[in-house]
Amino acid sequence: MKLNDIDLNKLAHFMEVVKAGGVTKAGLKLNLTPSAISQSVRGLELSLDTQLFDRVGKQMLLTHDGRTLVSALTRYQEGLRESLSLLQSGQPTVKGIIRLGIFYGFSNTLAAEFLASLQQEHPELEVDVIFGAPSELDRLLQYKRVDFTINLFKTKGETPIKDVKLSADELWLVSSQPPPRRSLGFNELRKAPFIDYYRKSRLISAWISHHFGKRVRDIPITMYASHSELVVQLILQGVGIGIVASSIARPYVEEGRLFVIRGKKGQLESPIWLKENRQATGNPAKTLFKEKMLSHFSGR
Repeated sequence: MKLNDIDLNKLAHFMEVVKAGGVTKAGLKLNLTPSAISQSVRGLELSLDTQLFDRVGKQMLLTHDGRTLVSALTRYQEGLRESLSLLQSGQPTVKGIIRLGIFYGFSNTLAAEFLASLQQEHPELEVDVIFGAPSELDRLLQYKRVDFTINLFKTKGETPIKDVKLSADELWLVSSQPPPRRSLGFNELRKAPFIDYYRKSRLISAWISHHFGKRVRDIPITMYASHSELVVQLILQGVGIGIVASSIARPYVEEGRLFVIRGKKGQLESPIWLKENRQATGNPAKTLFKEKMLSHFSGR
């Protein structure tokens, strides 16, 4: 049977009977007589060659075929509403909740800029943000406690986590006092008090390995501060030196409040990764969020 062979008014009458719970109420809603509604439903059953209702006294109970038709028509109506919304507003309305994990060293300013633009374009899309260490975020993603994470490290080994490069940032070693010269030697750095983000962090060792080609494990850590904003404030207070993403440190450097300590090579550039669980169920909200995030950060 072709769709053109079916009277769409009869489908609408059928759905109204289901929603209203009977022929009489459906007739009142549609401004038709109960007899007209009954004839319409009977005509639909004849067209489909199936019984849609079991009539028990004054009750009309959906048969299996009736429930199947309700399900199909509900999906059709939802799709039609989305299409009409798209024509009226120029873009579809996307609803849902996105759980986003962000590693502690990421710029709050960059995150806020993206989330603000997303909220302005799609006000009905909600985002719940949590912060964590890279390894913690990977665990949350693996157990599907979050939908996406912004992470500093690419996933290694066989895991359900899929990552794509989001952006890149230079890692600057900064101090509240100007260094005696543009670059410091390896032995000088080994004696300096460092502020790190968390225990087992690889940032400082990666920075030293990049500039000096050496692996070290005995760097003096004065304090672990978790979040980049606190690390910056502790450096400004003279507690120690620390590695800060250029996107976060640049305004302070330009104001003359922080000073960059150079290594032996060009600045270490660190990619930032957008991660998701490849085994998680997708939906329009997640698809939109991912597309918007990749588009927003692609030029950075």
